[in-house]
Order: sequence, then C-alpha cells, then structure tokens
Amino acid sequence: MRKDIIVPEGIYPPTAQFSQAIRVSGGDLVFVSGIIGMRADGSLPETTREQIEVAFENLTAVLRAADASPDDVVKVNVFIGEEFRLLRDDLREIRARYFTHDFPVSTLVQVAGFAGPDYRFEIEAIAAVEAREQ
Repeated sequence: MRKDIIVPEGIYPPTAQFSQAIRVSGGDLVFVSGIIGMRADGSLPETTREQIEVAFENLTAVLRAADASPDDVVKVNVFIGEEFRLLRDDLREIRARYFTHDFPVSTLVQVAGFAGPDYRFEIEAIAAVEAREQ
C-alpha cells in the first residue's frame, strides 16, 4: 500500500495536523462510523475536552480492531457542538497525540446538535491499510 501526501504550491499551508490531499494506491480502505466520546460503560464525560479525548481513544480502539492505527487514517470528519474557537487549542493538542505524521485530510464542522442531547463531539475516519490476501 502506498500513501502519498500531496503538498500543492500556491495555496495556504495546513494550519494544524492535516494534509491538503492524500493519494492512496495498492491497499484496502477501512471506513469508521462517527465515534463519540462515550465510555464503555455508557457514561459520557461532562466536558467537551474529555469527550474529545475519549472519542479519540474509541477511534483508536476501532482502528486496532480493523488491524489499523491512527497512522493509517487518510480522512477524518470532525463534528463539534460548541464554538470551535473555544476548543481550538484543546482539539489541536489531542489530535497531535494521535496524528503524528503524514496527517490525514480533514474537515471540521460546528453542528447544532447530535443524535444524543449530551453528545458534544463526533469523529469519523477512513483508513488505508495493506490489502488482505484473498
């Protein structure tokens, strides 16, 4: 599997841990549903920062179950329920723990609500992994 980070000239550089584009060839894709910051016992942390941390831990667990890791993620969609400016530094610091190089392409959207009234953050991902032998 090959993952090429595309660094275009003539546009703004990434402002956080993301790439402008990635080309993937010769592998399989793993699609991860929206993951929230709910603990295994069904409880939710009270703060958005804690929900972000738990969501990234949950995402990592799902990726591991698919024989992947955060390093294999090529695309993330991030949904946040509060004004991003209030959490920008927290989100960037947490992302930097999980996405350490060859950053995924990324979309960040502030939303009016989630499937549950106490949810504050959700992340979905696509990972590129080595093709399995048939």
